[in-house]
Amino acid sequence: MPMFRTPITSKPLALLAAIALQSASPAFAEDQVACTILGCERVNIEPSPFATASDFSVRQVWDVVNEILSVSGLAPNFQVIETEEVGNAAAVIIEKERYLAFNPVWMDRYRNDPNAQWQLYAVMAHEVGHHLQGHTLTGLGSRPPTELEADEYAGFTLAALGASLDQALSLWQTLDVEGSATHPARSQRLEAVTRGWNRGTSRANGALANNAPVVTRAEDPIILQMPRLPDRAETCLDGPTSSNLELVCVSSVLKAQSGNSYGLENLFDTQTQTAWVEGVKGHGIGEYIAFEFSEPETLSEIELVNGYAKSDKIFAANGRIKELQLTFSNGDIASVYLDDTSDPQIIEMTGTKRANWLRLEITDVYEGSRWADTAISELRLR
Repeated sequence: MPMFRTPITSKPLALLAAIALQSASPAFAEDQVACTILGCERVNIEPSPFATASDFSVRQVWDVVNEILSVSGLAPNFQVIETEEVGNAAAVIIEKERYLAFNPVWMDRYRNDPNAQWQLYAVMAHEVGHHLQGHTLTGLGSRPPTELEADEYAGFTLAALGASLDQALSLWQTLDVEGSATHPARSQRLEAVTRGWNRGTSRANGALANNAPVVTRAEDPIILQMPRLPDRAETCLDGPTSSNLELVCVSSVLKAQSGNSYGLENLFDTQTQTAWVEGVKGHGIGEYIAFEFSEPETLSEIELVNGYAKSDKIFAANGRIKELQLTFSNGDIASVYLDDTSDPQIIEMTGTKRANWLRLEITDVYEGSRWADTAISELRLR
């Protein structure tokens, strides 16, 4: 029976870094200027196969970035690329495309440092903040106001991921006291991170707009009200009126063919002769199923039938899910491995979860012998 691995938000991470913002001329890769806390220098970064998520170190960075994005409810508007042209990590525009560039040597150096978790998240959240807030589109490089905005976003993210204020400030406390034409003084940056951290903590604790505390009963846990923002156009069904399930959505659906349909409704028809099949090119990595509830729902387990279980032959011919990432509205993220079988499987929660929504994202698959499409025959929440 598959069980949750340790939630991503609690695993030790092994990287230490300093914050960098890289700006570039939108059209010319050869005219790039990387601005770090120590100054600026010209660099030359070119898109390469390393920009794909198949590279191991790139996937590691995406793991961190996806956690950061999960607490904002926003989808990535950039790609990840590795390069030794930057000292650690930087947000950059290359040929009119947004990238988060990182140095793999920097990653390897700090891979085994268990004390570097929050420094890594601070760097990545800061750089993600530059992209999400549109700073890299201006072509103006580092400026104190944009640095403070990215710092505040990082503080908010770190709070939502569970960092204490001391942990959230730990990276910025290592910066120089004096500011510069491109970066604010350390005291201003610490204030910005603290503002963001206070907002993130207030949100996590269910505080009101005026930061007044909310009193709740012990048996009525506080729910982090994060919005679920779809990554793309979805196909959705209304939930049954007799339950709290308000909406079920999938990111894509394979077009009907040969008299068979592969829609979302097949997940709930109690028939293993039918299945939901994702409809994108490739093996469906990144495709998802999302559940929205009309009020916080208590979840204890998920039961599913993996793959297209119509027959042994069809099961083997289509892709099956190997790994799912579960994202809850309260900010929890966990990954679970599924067995390569058409028998029913139970995913047990590590503690009862209360959530306004739940997203199940395909992160790895058992490839089909004939078709790349990945399927699920049945799915139940309890």
